[in-house]
Amino acid sequence: MWLEAAFLLAATVQPPQAQRQLPDHVLKLAQIRRNVQESVLRAPDYACLETVERFGRANAKARFHRLDTLQLEVAVIGNKEVYGWPGAESFEDVAPAELVAGGTVSTGEFIQLLRAVFVGGTSAITWHGEEEIRGRSALRYDYELPMFGYRSKVTLAAGSGDVSLKGSFWADAETLELLRLESQANEIPPMLPLAGMTSRIDYGTMTVQGRRVWFPQTAEMKLVELSGQEARNRIEFSHCRQYTGTATLSFGDPNVEPAAAPRQFERIDLPPGVALELRLETAIDSARTGVGESITARLASDAVHKKKVLIPAGAVVKGRLRRLEKSSELKPHFVVGLEFMSIENEKVRGRFFGVLEEVQQVGGLARTLKASTSKSTNFSGGDVTQGFRVEAGSSEILNLREIPGVGSFFMLGEAFKLPKGMKMTWRTVELPKGKR
Repeated sequence: MWLEAAFLLAATVQPPQAQRQLPDHVLKLAQIRRNVQESVLRAPDYACLETVERFGRANAKARFHRLDTLQLEVAVIGNKEVYGWPGAESFEDVAPAELVAGGTVSTGEFIQLLRAVFVGGTSAITWHGEEEIRGRSALRYDYELPMFGYRSKVTLAAGSGDVSLKGSFWADAETLELLRLESQANEIPPMLPLAGMTSRIDYGTMTVQGRRVWFPQTAEMKLVELSGQEARNRIEFSHCRQYTGTATLSFGDPNVEPAAAPRQFERIDLPPGVALELRLETAIDSARTGVGESITARLASDAVHKKKVLIPAGAVVKGRLRRLEKSSELKPHFVVGLEFMSIENEKVRGRFFGVLEEVQQVGGLARTLKASTSKSTNFSGGDVTQGFRVEAGSSEILNLREIPGVGSFFMLGEAFKLPKGMKMTWRTVELPKGKR
């Protein structure tokens, strides 16, 4: 452990010839850490909608059953992870357990664990090898966090206590972008009736104030008590935006500095039920476009509510590519998710939150996947988190797992292109409000 840290220090102070003598995985680790640290330390305050689906079962032989869905707003403000109810005017410096009555909740998935591993300076990191993550070649490193560096508090009905964490992280072998961070409970105290606790966080990127920021897209937490009772939380982070007290969101080229004097807009709130006919302005190529990249669409006809024009045709709708998940489940395909977050013209701007109702039938596009049961493969579990399977006679159907505010669909094949001008129909819905 100490020797690895010494290598990292040497990589920063030795001349180029000495650096070339270091193992390649050590030099890449140094770059990964620099990339993450720059993103974490320079990122402006921002907030996301956190949707938590909670499941439970009595023991390992029983089936998981869905308990409820919890929705919170989580934000990084002044380097602190804070929470609040959706639609609230402010965030509270309290743990989610203090907002939510009952059930399993967790913290750290948003930024705390990321900061502990890459910024805190106490993690011991070792090289593991090269693996494949989400169809991409990835570098895997293992880490351990001592109790004094990061402790996770676990509270159960039969007792509570602190545990340390260890785990692994993966980064893209070419770009060195962080893809995934996993952890598991370590040093479990005897008085804590915990058999095990694991988490997995998958990361994406977005542009905030002209800066490329890594942030969590999905997470999963599993907790097993000594009694055999298990809890599983599946977490989605969506509609992330810069938080300035009056929440706004910046989009744009990460290499372009933000304007000194931002344009002033009249704010408009779109009521639920408004149909929006959109045309995609940004062509999407699976070989070139990455998750988190900015996309735009244009309003093809007036947005009308109760015979009143709220926003005329031609307005620009801004967002990002939210999902691009490659899989061979049932048949080779991608899961594509488009997330639009704001709509504006030269005078007005509003927050965009809706559901995708219709999408033009371009080649390879499907809303569900269907295959013969006899030819289908077994559910692979780990990476295939985009949907759920339903047996229908001699066929098996893979349905999409919806993310609030994200329009998702399948694209069949090993590669695809979505053309500029593709037609979509979205309908605005009410912003989530807490638990349901």
